[in-house]
Amino acid sequence: MEPKRSLDEKKVEKKYKKFTLREFGGAFGDWGTLIPFIIGYISIVGLSPAGIFLTLGITNIILGVKFNLPLPVQPQKTIGTVAISENWTPDIVISTGFGTGVIWLLLGFSKKLNNIVRKVPIIAVRGIQLGLAFILGWTGILLFSENVFLGFISISIILLLIKNKPIPSAIILTFGGILLMIFTGIISITELKFSIPTLSFGIPTWNNFLYGMVYAGIAQLFLTLTNVMIATVVLIKELFPEKAGIDANTLAFNMGAMNLINPFLVGMPLCHGSGGLMAQYAFGARTGGSMILEGIMELFLGLFFSDTLFILFTKFPMAILGAMLIYTAFLLGKIALKDFDMKTFPIILVSAIFSYLINIAIGFLIGITLYYIFKKLVDKPES
Repeated sequence: MEPKRSLDEKKVEKKYKKFTLREFGGAFGDWGTLIPFIIGYISIVGLSPAGIFLTLGITNIILGVKFNLPLPVQPQKTIGTVAISENWTPDIVISTGFGTGVIWLLLGFSKKLNNIVRKVPIIAVRGIQLGLAFILGWTGILLFSENVFLGFISISIILLLIKNKPIPSAIILTFGGILLMIFTGIISITELKFSIPTLSFGIPTWNNFLYGMVYAGIAQLFLTLTNVMIATVVLIKELFPEKAGIDANTLAFNMGAMNLINPFLVGMPLCHGSGGLMAQYAFGARTGGSMILEGIMELFLGLFFSDTLFILFTKFPMAILGAMLIYTAFLLGKIALKDFDMKTFPIILVSAIFSYLINIAIGFLIGITLYYIFKKLVDKPES
């Protein structure tokens, strides 16, 4: 039996068709964020392209059908940043992703997540974001330095296209890097061919789970609680008021389910993101059709071109990846300094420095401790 739909939902579905060129264009909206992490996961961490693209494809199709709005999935940035910068193994990545999946599913079932979100101070999250920007930025600089000339050309392309939203610079740089490899003989066109992948399967382990959660997973949970939960829910209400039933608990259940399944196919840890939603909307996405089209494209790449993608991304010019990571770090830093306040900035900075020098979890704990000390001093009544 078809579920009862509101008049607003019927109007929206009547107004926007799911499978159009506009929706297909919107499907590329979040690829500017996806591509640097995908290249890093494949070329540095060693994840299988088949696992990454198949899990992305399946997840996007299911969510597109279920919610009928552009609710894209993106890499969990804390885990991705630490994994790429510290050369994690695939086993640590999938175990950490599985750990976050268990926690998100439990929180989603608890129906208390909306209350938890309100209790996490945003200042502590800003410190994590700035710390991630430092970590990702330094990794980008190291890769950039492998070919400074090529790196500066890549940065220039990013700057030229920074206001040209229909053309994500990451896609241009990816295709440019592939052409460069072909013309310089790093790879041969004969290597780029249709093939059926040999699928690999992973099993999360307790030791890797503990290691990954301590060094990145716990901090990722707090970052997602505020940066993803609050921002994404607010944006959905603003752009799609007829979807008012989607809340933090709904998103948590989604992230729990996807991260409980994806690790076994050796996929990367995923989450929702307001940035991806806004990007797809800006590129023309208005329905779940954009996600379904994106998912079909990702399934096609994973099923028939994963060997080619592995060759391309393992030999990809590191200076170009470095430029993309530097720009991603800049965007993270920009978000971290949103609503800048000189009184609280030292807390953010100290938290970020400890996140960079030691690890994200320590940086977060120091940030939240300093925040409550600061709050106590500010709220202290005058004698």
